[in-house]
Amino acid sequence: MDEQLKQRIVGIMVITALAAIFIPMLFDEPISNADSYRYTLALPTQPSNTLQESIQSLPNSQQEVLSAKKPVSIQLTAMNTPAYNQDLPMKKWVMQVGSFATRKNAEEFQKRLRKQKFTAYIKPVQRNSRTLFQLLVGPELDYTRAKNEQQRLQTLFDTKTQLSSQ
Repeated sequence: MDEQLKQRIVGIMVITALAAIFIPMLFDEPISNADSYRYTLALPTQPSNTLQESIQSLPNSQQEVLSAKKPVSIQLTAMNTPAYNQDLPMKKWVMQVGSFATRKNAEEFQKRLRKQKFTAYIKPVQRNSRTLFQLLVGPELDYTRAKNEQQRLQTLFDTKTQLSSQ
């Protein structure tokens, strides 16, 4: 078969295939509006009663409790307590016990810490083109508890620790 004839036949087949794919797209209507989603954000409403109002509605004396015809109930949630602030991120406190050049040394010290009921883990860190293995204890959500754990660590193992938040 002639080379030019082969090229024409291949060209006709390609054009026919493209026409079969794209011509229906020009004349058909879209099947659905699947790609026109709308996202809405609904914020929760502010609680109607506050903690102070709930406390004031409680009876003040034993007589008021005994004379009440129905039980007094109060419903407290984290949303209406004054200490709760959803805009602030939760801090975690972690103590760095040491940085080790070899993982084996970090794992040995980690075993000693775990025997004393500390939550210890190893985190590899790149410093100046070499890997150091940080031995960390925590996380702790309360700063005073983290400080107490730091004191306990320093007295038990006679080592300096570094407390940081994450």
